[in-house]
Amino acid sequence: MTARASGAGYRWANPARLLPDDLPGLLGGADVVVVRILGGYRAWPEGIDRVLGSGVPAVLVSGEQSPDADLTARSTVPAGIAVQAHVYLAQGGVANLRNLHAFLCDTLLMTGLGFSPPEDIPGWGLLDRVAADGGGPTIAVLYYRAQQLAGNTTYVEELCRAIE
Repeated sequence: MTARASGAGYRWANPARLLPDDLPGLLGGADVVVVRILGGYRAWPEGIDRVLGSGVPAVLVSGEQSPDADLTARSTVPAGIAVQAHVYLAQGGVANLRNLHAFLCDTLLMTGLGFSPPEDIPGWGLLDRVAADGGGPTIAVLYYRAQQLAGNTTYVEELCRAIE
């Protein structure tokens, strides 16, 4: 969702739902590939090996907040670029995904687009909405940070209205 909202030239797929035989079609014409995966190399070894064998510059990063040294070492781009890409992704948000695209284009493809450093995004926050004054009990509604960063909060707002 965030990649789509960024307006950058991303193609995306979920490795958990992607068959290794689907990779040639996904990677065809790609200038750079980023694999962000939970569980490290052992979570998707055949897919990662196919990505690495494609010849497309590959950035491999952890889907966690902490970097994965093994994935960084397997990346075919300089380690500093892979680490910085991880920071953009771990922070999340539309602006960071847009700047990650420009960062990778500039540092790997020398495009000269220009980019900003990763924006520090808080780990938690409040949904900016006016609550109804119903005089009833207060009910907390918790939802994933990723939904907030992707701008996917309509369902949360509707749930809050239904509770009120």
